[in-house]
Amino acid sequence: MNSKRSKWWLLPFFAIPVLYFVAQFIPFYHSGNRDLPSMWSLFWYPELNEETIDFLNLFYWQFRINEFVTALLITQLGALFLLIVTAIKKNRGIVAFLHGCWGAFGLISFFTTRGLTFSPVMVYGGIAGILMLLLFLAAVAVSAVYFTKMYLEYREMYTLYKKDQEERSAQM
Repeated sequence: MNSKRSKWWLLPFFAIPVLYFVAQFIPFYHSGNRDLPSMWSLFWYPELNEETIDFLNLFYWQFRINEFVTALLITQLGALFLLIVTAIKKNRGIVAFLHGCWGAFGLISFFTTRGLTFSPVMVYGGIAGILMLLLFLAAVAVSAVYFTKMYLEYREMYTLYKKDQEERSAQM
């Protein structure tokens, strides 16, 4: 999309994956007077966070940290890939498409992963999970808005083209 407003599309395309990485360092749950570790710490260092895994195991029978692999590792790699593609391709349609796919995958993986879904554990304050869900939703929304704007610009150009063709045929 090469319009005068197109430079502003880079901001959300860069901000959403960066904020996703930032949200992983927010404490995952808040339990009583003690903050539990961030998703990043819980995922990459489970041996240091056995107490948190035991806490989650109270709500999810036989909870294992490996359940987070799809929801966290793949979305982390996807966010890194998005940042690279956005830097290379700037604000082309493929960037918006990839953001939409990443956001949809993130929403699906979070809603199907125990420990991240809305459950009794969220009562204890799962702010990081909620922020990540909102960022995935924002990625889908920004992608949809981008394609809607692109379609409206295309329709406007097509209308001008049709009008021009009609004027040319009337002159001949």
